[in-house]
Amino acid sequence: MTKKLTVEDILSDELKREMNLDTETFVVLDDWDSVMQSVYRMPIEYAGYTIKVGEMKILKEMIDTLANADFDSVKRSESRKKQLEQFTKTLSMYYNVVFTKGKRKIGFGALIHFPKLKSNPERSGGIVLAAKIVVEGGKHQVTLEKGRFDDFLVEVKPYINLLGDLYRQTRKV
Repeated sequence: MTKKLTVEDILSDELKREMNLDTETFVVLDDWDSVMQSVYRMPIEYAGYTIKVGEMKILKEMIDTLANADFDSVKRSESRKKQLEQFTKTLSMYYNVVFTKGKRKIGFGALIHFPKLKSNPERSGGIVLAAKIVVEGGKHQVTLEKGRFDDFLVEVKPYINLLGDLYRQTRKV
């Protein structure tokens, strides 16, 4: 019996790929369009998305890690499905940040999904699925966390801006 692929699997696999982990993945997606297209095809279950984005532990850890600059290197990437005709009712964005310190590597990934866009998409509600992968001593540990938001502009965008500002500060060092 084959395992039913979930959006958590896709997020986890994409983060592993970004971290260059030599691991067996459920699905090989070679570009951002494929990743985002696969997310659109996945039925996203909303059970468990009860805490607010601002209460997410993974988000706080990402901010602390960037603010403390306690790493040897950092890289980030992002993807946004452009507002093509077929994506005017829903929207997804994906961000990840990978930190390296010595032989330890920590990756954070976040999929922001808007199941039903309002006429002003930035004021829409949605969910955030976050993943954290810690690689140390040849082993990796995956942690997933779910959060929800009612207004992207107020509840999520400030964190994206803060993380972006902190990341740009590390580039100047």
